[in-house]
Amino acid sequence: MKFEVYDKAKWHYDSKDMPKDLPAIAGATHIAFFVRWCVENDLMSREIEEDCAEELQQIKNKELDCRDFFFDDMDGVLTSNEFNTKGKQFAAAYYHSDKTKFAKKFGYYLADYDNWVKNKLGSQYNPDTSYFYVENSEENYNEIKEICNKRYSEFLKG
Repeated sequence: MKFEVYDKAKWHYDSKDMPKDLPAIAGATHIAFFVRWCVENDLMSREIEEDCAEELQQIKNKELDCRDFFFDDMDGVLTSNEFNTKGKQFAAAYYHSDKTKFAKKFGYYLADYDNWVKNKLGSQYNPDTSYFYVENSEENYNEIKEICNKRYSEFLKG
């Protein structure tokens, strides 16, 4: 598979929409939720598994904020290099584009995330800024995890 950049924290924390009252890490919560789900489902590359074994275990044990891992160990950039073969296939099909065959049939992560934020916030939803304010909590992660689980199941079924 070709090398792909799926997302960068910088694209969010450097955007004109990033609220000035929030730290840069708030621009990466949505990415970190996806990365954490991939870690928990053993979709990371062999290189990351070898180089970051302790950090991956800490993420699985809920001892490490995955946003910190994303910034410190992945340089704030989500690329195809971070995933094993199955992870690359899933991320390429699901993460950022509505143009893939899978996304056209089932949806894609960024739209699923946006819809989740919209449902969570109701009338307080702002399409430009709301996702920056999503709390990096277990409750929120578990809700996103359920969405990812569903999409991954759909992905595996083809």
